[in-house]
Amino acid sequence: MTALCSHGPTAPRTQWTGEFAPVLESVPEARQTVRRVLPRLGVRCDDLMRLTVTELMANAVVHGGGTRPLLLLVAVEADRSVLIGVTDNNPRVPGRCAMPDVEAEVGRGLALLRLSGVRVSWDVDGDGRKRTRGVVPPATDGRRL
Repeated sequence: MTALCSHGPTAPRTQWTGEFAPVLESVPEARQTVRRVLPRLGVRCDDLMRLTVTELMANAVVHGGGTRPLLLLVAVEADRSVLIGVTDNNPRVPGRCAMPDVEAEVGRGLALLRLSGVRVSWDVDGDGRKRTRGVVPPATDGRRL
């Protein structure tokens, strides 16, 4: 795991990156890591940020495939929003982020994030790896609902 911190008037953000094995045990490890890293980057980690890293990491483990490590990026943007990005080993992007049927037991994660105000997006890099990002808006009063 590596900290890449940028400071100063021209720095758009302060960030941290790390690698995690593409296994389910990495999901709580990544969540705990984000909980420790965000205060060092000047932001209090809240439930929505923990939910975002949990959903993105779980999707990467379940749908990402491959053996290469998952890459986790945590960045505090200039407007104090928090970008959480996960790069996995599958170039296939998610389908519609609509809420599934009420009886469904899977497929709710990205839709839940969007309903909570997280901006979710993805792209594929030159190595055929998918980057999924969730941008958690800054809490205006320091708290969330």
